[in-house]
Amino acid sequence: MTLLEILKNNDKSEIENEISKRFAKNMEFFQQTSPRLFDTLKTPPSEYNLLFDEKGLNIINLKNQQLTYPCDENGHQMVRVCEDLAHSPVSNAKWKIHTNHIYLDKMDTSKLPITGAACNQFIDLLHKHGGIKEYYLSHSFLPTTTIFGLLGGLFLEFIRERGVFFHSLLIFEENVDIFRVSCYFVDYCELFNATSPKSCYIFVKDLIDKFFIRNFFAQKKITNNFLRLELKLYASPKIDAAQKVIEEEYASNARGWGSFEDEMIGVDNSFKNIAFKTLKNPVLSLPKRVNAPICVVGNGASLDGLLPFIKSNQNKMIIFSCGTALKPLKAYGITPDFQIEIERIDYLLDVLQDAPLGDTPLICGNMVNPSVLDFAKEAYIFMRGGSASGYLGCSKSVIEYSAPFVGNAGFALACQLGSEVLMCGLDCGYIEGFGKHASDSFYGKESFALPASAMVVRGNFDKNVYSDSIFLLSMHQITQAIKTFGPKMALNLGEGAYIQGARPTRAEEFDLAKINKKKIIKQIKSYFRKNPKEVFTDVREDLYTGELSDFKDEIIEIFKTSVSTKREVFALIDRVNLACVKKSSTSPFVGILLEGSLAHMCQSLMIACLHLPNDMIGGFYEDAKLVIWEALDKMMFKYRLRALMQPV
Repeated sequence: MTLLEILKNNDKSEIENEISKRFAKNMEFFQQTSPRLFDTLKTPPSEYNLLFDEKGLNIINLKNQQLTYPCDENGHQMVRVCEDLAHSPVSNAKWKIHTNHIYLDKMDTSKLPITGAACNQFIDLLHKHGGIKEYYLSHSFLPTTTIFGLLGGLFLEFIRERGVFFHSLLIFEENVDIFRVSCYFVDYCELFNATSPKSCYIFVKDLIDKFFIRNFFAQKKITNNFLRLELKLYASPKIDAAQKVIEEEYASNARGWGSFEDEMIGVDNSFKNIAFKTLKNPVLSLPKRVNAPICVVGNGASLDGLLPFIKSNQNKMIIFSCGTALKPLKAYGITPDFQIEIERIDYLLDVLQDAPLGDTPLICGNMVNPSVLDFAKEAYIFMRGGSASGYLGCSKSVIEYSAPFVGNAGFALACQLGSEVLMCGLDCGYIEGFGKHASDSFYGKESFALPASAMVVRGNFDKNVYSDSIFLLSMHQITQAIKTFGPKMALNLGEGAYIQGARPTRAEEFDLAKINKKKIIKQIKSYFRKNPKEVFTDVREDLYTGELSDFKDEIIEIFKTSVSTKREVFALIDRVNLACVKKSSTSPFVGILLEGSLAHMCQSLMIACLHLPNDMIGGFYEDAKLVIWEALDKMMFKYRLRALMQPV
C-alpha cells in the first residue's frame, strides 16, 4: 500500500506506524551515506515539527504555533495540497519549466557543414515519424528537476510512489527541522534508486559550494542542459540565493561546447603556425614568475575610467592588451608591452592594422590566423588550453582557463607570469547605462542593451551589473585561474562584475613600486623557445589519426545500444558524454576535437525525441543513429585528409 493510500485511510495507528518506520529507515540511510546530516537530524527540533492530531497532518511553527498548511472544517489540508502538487509536474502550473533558450531550429550548414547537416536531419526525421509541436514525456519519467523548499516533502513521495524516475534531481531545504519532517514521509533510499546514478543532490541548510552545483549540471552536460523542471514552495533570502546560483550554473553550462568545424580551423592554423619540426615563432615553455605586476586590459566599458591610471603607471607594470582593447589604449597614448590574441577569425588582421599594432610584440594562441603572425614584427605563441589544437604535440606548457574571451587568455597568462595581476576593463558583464565596450574601440559608439537572457550579478563596486551565459563562463574561468595558478594578489579595478578571488580595488587606493621594465620584458620573452624539443613531448607521426579512429569506433559502439524509450535516449546520451569527458581527460586533442559536435548532435537528437507524440521512439532512434554515424565518418575523413598534408 502506498503512503497516499495509508494517509487517506485515516487510521491513526497505521499512519503512526508507517511514518515511524520511514523515519527510522531514513536515519539508518543517512547514518551510512551522510554522517554529518545524521548527527544534525538527531538533535531535537527547535523551530518546526510534525503535527499529527485528530484533524490530520500538518507542520507547526514551535515559536508562534502557526500552521504551515491550511486547516478548515475538513481538517488539515497538507495531504490534499501535496497531492495537488504531485499531479503531472510537467503540466502543473505550480511547477515551472526552463529550456535554456534552446530550440530545435535548422542550423547554418555553411558554417557547420557536418554538424549542422546532421542536426538538421533530425528535424526532417521528425516529419517522417509524426513529430508534434509540443514536448511529450511519459508520466513515469521527469527530466532535470530542481526543488527549492520541501515543506515536508509529501508531494515528492507521492510522485516517487507512482513509479516516476528522475533523470536528475536537486533539492535545497534551508531549514533542518523542515527536512527532518520530510524524513517521516520521503523514502530517501528509494528516491536515490529512482534517480540516475550519482544524480540526486540534496542540500540541507546551505548550498555548500558552487562546485557541487556546477558538477550537478556538468556530469550530465547535455541532458541537464535543456528541459529543467523547477518547484519553489516558498521564498526566503537563502532560497532566493540558491535559486540564483542554480540559474547561473544552468546558463553557464550551455556555453563553450564548440564544434568539430571550429576546432578544425584551429587545427589547420596550428599546423601552419607550428609545423613541429621547425618553429617559425617561439612557443611558450615552462614559464616562471617575474617580480612585477601585470596589468591585464580588456575592452569592457569600465576601461574608459581606468585609462588615466594605466597611463600614469605604465612604467611600473607590464601591460597585456587583450584583443580590441588595443585601439583605446593607443588612442590614449598608451603603448602596451604585449598584445594578446586568440581569435581564429579572418578579420583579426584588419583589427590589428586599424589599432594599429605597430611595434608591439604579439603573444597569440596557437590557433590564430597565420596572416596575423606574419603581420607582427615580433610574435610569440602559447598553446591555448580548452581547444583541441592546444594539445597537439603535448606541450610542456598549455595555458588553461584561456577561454571564452581573449581577456581570459591574457589573465591566465598573467597569473602564471606575474607576481600580482591587475584587472582593467575585464568587466564580464553589462554595466547599466554603458555600452558593452570601451569608447574609441573597434566597435564604435554603443548604447546600453541587455540580451533577453541577462541576469543581475554582484557588481565589483556600486554599479548595477548584468551577465549572461558567456560572461558567466568567463567569470568562472577567471576564478579558476586564480585558484589554480595562485598569483600573490589579484586586484579588480573595473566597474563590472565582482570576481571571486580578486579584490575590488580603486585605482587611487594603492601605489606601484618602480620596476626594471626592460629587464622584465626580456625575461618574459625568454620563456618562449624555438627548439621543438624544449616545447613538445609527444609529436606523433600519424598525428593522432589512429587514436581518433578508435575513439570514433568507441562512440559508434555506444550508439549500437538498443533504445526504445525517451528515458533510454537520455541514459545513452549520458554515456556518450561520459566517454567524451574521459577521452578529453586522457587525450585532450582527440576528445575535444569530437566532443563539441557530438554534444550538439546528441542535444538535437534529445530535443527531437521529446517532440515525438509517445514514449516508444525505437524506429526514430534507428534512423537517427545512422545520421550520427555518417557525420562521424565525415569528420574522420576530413581530419585524415588534413593530417596527410602535414609533414611531421
